[in-house]
Amino acid sequence: MARLPDPQEDADYRALVEALAREGLPRRAEAARAVEAVVCALAQRLDDPDFDPLRELLPDPLRSRLAPCERHAAEPRTPGSMNELYAIVAEDLDRGPDDVESIVRAVLAAVRAQVSDGEAEEIAGRLPLDLLPLWRRPS
Repeated sequence: MARLPDPQEDADYRALVEALAREGLPRRAEAARAVEAVVCALAQRLDDPDFDPLRELLPDPLRSRLAPCERHAAEPRTPGSMNELYAIVAEDLDRGPDDVESIVRAVLAAVRAQVSDGEAEEIAGRLPLDLLPLWRRPS
C-alpha cells in the first residue's frame, strides 16, 4: 500500500532539490534523479546496524528516504569503497562511474547545507572514512 504524502517531508525534499540546483544540477528532474540514486547507494553502504546512529543524524528527507531503489532492493549490494558507491549511482543514472563523482558531491553538499556546522561535524564523525572526503566542503 502506498504511503500518504507528508507535506513537511515533501517540502524538505523540494528544499533539497532546490539546494541541489544551486550546487550545479539546475534541472529539477535531473536533480531529483540524482538524489534518488545517491540515496539508494548510501542506503546500501549504511545498511549495517552500526550505522543506525548516523542514519538518525541525517536530515529529512534523506533519512526518511534512505532505502535501496526498486532496481537494487531485490539484490542490494554493500559498496565498500567510493568507487563501488559511484558504480551504483552510475547504474541508476545510466552514466559511467567516472561521470558521477560531481553528482554525489553535489547531493551531499546540498544535504550538508541543510544542517548546522555542529550537526555536519557530528555526521562526519560517524561516516565511513571512505565517504568523509565526499561530505567535507572542498578546501
